[in-house]
Amino acid sequence: MNAPRLGRAARRALRLVLPAGIAVLLFVPVRGLIAPQAISPGIVRIAADTPAWPDNPKIQSALTRLADVGRRQGPDAAAVFARQRKMDWRDGRVRVVTVAQTIGGVRNASLAAAAIRQRVEALGGTVETTYRGLVQHTIPLSALETLAADPLIKYIRSPLKPFHQKMMSEGVAVTGANLWKTLVPFRNPDPAKVCILDAGFDGYTSLLGSDLPKTVTIRSFRADGDITGAAEQHGAACAEIVYDMAPNAKMYLVNFETDVEQHNAVDWIVSQGIDVISYSLGWFNAGAGDGSGPIDDDVDYAASKGIAWASSAGNSAQDHWTADKFFDPDGNGYMNFDGFGTEILSFPVPSNETVGVFLNWKDWGTYDGFDYPGSSQDYDLELYILNGATWQFVDSSNNRQTGTQWPVEEIYGYYTDVDATWGLKIRKVNVTKDVRLEVVVMGDYPSIQFFNPLHSVLVPADSPSALAAGATGWDNDSLHFYSGRGPTWDGRMKPDFTAPSGVSTTTYGANGFYGTSASAPHLAGAIALLKGMTPYTIAQIKAVLIKRAVDLGAAGPDNLYGYGRISVKK
Repeated sequence: MNAPRLGRAARRALRLVLPAGIAVLLFVPVRGLIAPQAISPGIVRIAADTPAWPDNPKIQSALTRLADVGRRQGPDAAAVFARQRKMDWRDGRVRVVTVAQTIGGVRNASLAAAAIRQRVEALGGTVETTYRGLVQHTIPLSALETLAADPLIKYIRSPLKPFHQKMMSEGVAVTGANLWKTLVPFRNPDPAKVCILDAGFDGYTSLLGSDLPKTVTIRSFRADGDITGAAEQHGAACAEIVYDMAPNAKMYLVNFETDVEQHNAVDWIVSQGIDVISYSLGWFNAGAGDGSGPIDDDVDYAASKGIAWASSAGNSAQDHWTADKFFDPDGNGYMNFDGFGTEILSFPVPSNETVGVFLNWKDWGTYDGFDYPGSSQDYDLELYILNGATWQFVDSSNNRQTGTQWPVEEIYGYYTDVDATWGLKIRKVNVTKDVRLEVVVMGDYPSIQFFNPLHSVLVPADSPSALAAGATGWDNDSLHFYSGRGPTWDGRMKPDFTAPSGVSTTTYGANGFYGTSASAPHLAGAIALLKGMTPYTIAQIKAVLIKRAVDLGAAGPDNLYGYGRISVKK
C-alpha cells in the first residue's frame, strides 16, 4: 500500500510522547530511503563497555547513566545527556517518578507516598503531584542513591509519557455525520459532553467560534499548568474533528504530560460527568498488551462510570517486531533477527527526527490492580548508528531485572542533523527460560528491517473497555500501512473500528492530518453525535455503530478493520 505523502511540518506534528512507557501522538510520516551518515557532533558518548554508575536495580538505567555522566564529565555534560535522552532536567535536578512499595492496597500506597514526599523534600527535591503510590517530583542528581536506599521505595524511573498518533474534515461526509444536521430527532435535554484528552492545545483560542465551539472548558494537569503543552497543536486538531462530527456537543480540553498526571486527569474527567473521551495517544512499554496495567486502568475506570473511550490503535504496524524466544545460534549473547546472522535490526530516520527504541518481554506476571510483580529475566537494549560502513555504538538501556522490575528497556531522544540509518541489538544478560520478545521503534515511523504487524495495537487501545480506532483513507477506505492491528496478546480482536485519516484541518492544513490520531476523534465524534441526538445509552450506541459499520476487507470483523469503518448513515 502506498504511504500517504506529508510535508515536513505535518510529519513533525505527528510526533509521539514517550519515555519508559511513553505515549505517542498517533499521526503519520513520509517514508523514504535514508542514506547512511555519521552521527552529529555534540552527542555525549557512552562507551559500550562502561557500566552505568552506580549499578542499582532500584533506579532506571537511564538515570544511572545520567548520574555517571555528571560524575565523570560534569554538570554541563549531564545537561546535554539529559537533553538528548529527552529527560526533564533543570538546574541540576531531574524529574522522576518514585514508586512506593505497596502492600495492602490503595490506602497503604497513599500513606507510603506521603512518607516519600517527606523524604524527597528533605533531600532538596520538590513534589509536583502524586497518585496512589506514585510520587512525581524533581530531585538533585546527587540525591538519587540516597532516596533509592529508603525501604519504602520500590523503584525510581523517568515519568512515562504518551506519544501522538496525528477545515471541515472530509470524514464528516464519509461517515454520514453531515446528514444529521437536517434531521430533527429526539434530543437529550443536555448536549453530550466530550473530552479531548491530549498532550496540548496550542492555537485553540484562534479556533473558537469557527472550527471549535464559542466556549470550551479547559483544564491542564501538567505540572506547569500549560494548556498548550509547550506549543503542541495535536489536541487542537483532534478537537476540530470532534466538533465537525458533533457540533452540538459540549467540549472539554484536558491535557497532561506524564502517567501520574493522566491518572489525576481521568479522576477529574469522571467527576465532570463526561460522556465520551477522544484519546489520540499511545504508550510504549506501559503494559503487557493484554488489556492490563495502570494506563489501561484509567480506561476501565472511565468505562465503569459510563464513559465511552475512543482510542487510537497506534501507528506501529510496520515498526513492530516480535519473536517467540531469544535466538542466538552462535552463542555470543546477541539476538539473531533473521536466522542468517543479522544481529542489528536497522531502520532509517530522517534528519532532526527523534529516535526511540522500546523492548519488552513476556515476563510481566499477573497485574494486581496496582502494579506488575516484575521480571527475573534480564535483557539489555543497545542503540547504534551506521557511520559509513561501520555500526557505531551510541547508548544502551540496561535496567536490572532481579524479580521486581518491569520487563522493559527503552532508549529515546537521540537525533542527527542528517538522514541516518540506526540499528538496535538485544543482549541476553541473565535468562533462565524462554520468553516472547517485542520491539517497537519510533523515529518518524520508519519501516524497520523486519516487522510483524500482528499485535501492534498500542496501550491503552488494547483495553477491553476501549473502542480502538484504526486508520483508513477518507477517500477510498484503504487501510493505512501504519495502522495498529490485533489481536491483543490475550487474543481479543482489535481495533474495534476504523475511521477516516488524511483529512484536512485548520491546525495542520490541507496537507492532511494522518494517523490513528485523526481516526480516534472521528469515532469519538460519532459517539457524541448519537449521544446528543438520540435516547440511546453508550452501550446501545456501540451496538448501532457495529450494525452500521462498513465492512471492509474479508467478510466479518477482523484484526485489520475491526467491525469496519464507522458510519452513522441509516
